Amino acid sequence: MKKIDKLVATSFIGPYFLSFFVAEFVLIMQFLWKYIDDILGKGFSMFDLMELIFYYAVTIIPMAVPITILIASVMVFGDMSEKFELSSMKSAGISLIRIMGAGIVIACFTALFSIFASNYLKPLANYQFQKKFIAIKRQKSALAIEEKVFNDDFKSFVIRVDEVEKNGVDIKDVILYDQTQQDKSLINMIRSKSGQMYNSEDGNFFIMALHDGNQYRELEPERGKPNKYSLLRTEFEDYTKIFDMSEFDLNENSLDINRNKEDMLNTFQLIEAIDSIDQRILKTTSDLQDNFDDILSSDTNIKNQENQEDENSDFVKTLENKEPPKFSKKISNVTKKLSPKKVTITLPKLYQVSEDSIKSSTNLYDSFRGTELSRIMTRAIAKASAQRDKIQSNIHQEKEFEKNKQKYILRLNQQYSWALICIIFLFIGAPLGSIIRKGGYGYPLLVAIIFYMTFIISSIMGEKMLKSESISGAMGAWIPCLILLPFAIYLTTQALRDAKLTDLKIKFWK
Repeated sequence: MKKIDKLVATSFIGPYFLSFFVAEFVLIMQFLWKYIDDILGKGFSMFDLMELIFYYAVTIIPMAVPITILIASVMVFGDMSEKFELSSMKSAGISLIRIMGAGIVIACFTALFSIFASNYLKPLANYQFQKKFIAIKRQKSALAIEEKVFNDDFKSFVIRVDEVEKNGVDIKDVILYDQTQQDKSLINMIRSKSGQMYNSEDGNFFIMALHDGNQYRELEPERGKPNKYSLLRTEFEDYTKIFDMSEFDLNENSLDINRNKEDMLNTFQLIEAIDSIDQRILKTTSDLQDNFDDILSSDTNIKNQENQEDENSDFVKTLENKEPPKFSKKISNVTKKLSPKKVTITLPKLYQVSEDSIKSSTNLYDSFRGTELSRIMTRAIAKASAQRDKIQSNIHQEKEFEKNKQKYILRLNQQYSWALICIIFLFIGAPLGSIIRKGGYGYPLLVAIIFYMTFIISSIMGEKMLKSESISGAMGAWIPCLILLPFAIYLTTQALRDAKLTDLKIKFWK
């Protein structure tokens, strides 16, 4: 490794890792700020929270590494330009592209790491994150019985306590609403003057021991008396109600998470999923084309019927030409005892029509009578409606398949477009740093945030346009590259010409 490459590579190490952790921290804080209400107050440990954050941090690696390259390249080359190190190298006849050689290698390795993270780290971490996050969102808040507040943490029960003693056990004026009945309008409540509340020794049950109270229960009306409700009142000295605390457990195994979702698949699985959707689309299209087989098969049925009639007539002629077989006497005696069965054949009704009433017509309707025509039209309308429903269902199903296919295509292309962005950001950050001639976290960070916001906005824009079916999944994934590539080319050419920041301002404003 030459001294120039060593200088650039060693200069990249500090800003590179610092920028990566800053980007991860900012994206994690954005997530926590958005879902803080769904996470806090659920009674789970700090270890569960740290595990959730860790899985989310792994899932956002492909999104964090582009800004890592951008900030690091602007800082490194801005610092070298501020110290006139770039000017010294250029005066020695070394081009900017050659100076950027080590940075290009680092950007390429970062792009490969982004592809690796998208294919192997992100799918596994995303599944674990979704499982943990959904379990936390569905988990009920930690049980807290407050004074003069209705608490509905337990399923089908509402608890109100007027006063809680300082020891947290003794309670007064307790109201317990039981909503386990199918008819929620019926009253079923317990009211007591005093009691105690505490957890069992193993912590699996919450116990309320009530004293000196009444139970009021409204019974269902009797048959024939729909508007008469009976009220059952029961007095008690001691009443114990036990609640199961398993409702507050963090249960992840019972969650049904779709492992075939596009965010949880690698490249090979995405290609296989796209191929599977293509097969479904082909099957749906073929079913759509074959929907008229039962209608267009009339000619075939007529031909089959004519062939069957010809075969029957040939069989009858064959029997007439044959001599009757000679049976034994025993068989002939049996046949004499058998009584012949009477068979009735119903033929279609024939109508006698005078010759003058027959009209010559080329319309098929004229060959049917009124009732028969009405029956045929009714059946035809029913079949046409059924075929229309089948066609509409197949078309809707095909559209849904195509939407899902484009989502998979979007994720497949994003794995590589986001990797390419790392290289594009190097050709934006390095020339921009040499033009700005400022190191540190001042101008470099401001400029990096502007271009990174452009990347995020264009990525979101591509996904939104895909949902509105304006563009394909591949185009939606490569929109950020198409937008930022001209900036990379322009800034690189300006840096090769030793342009200054004032020259860029004049170009942009003119």
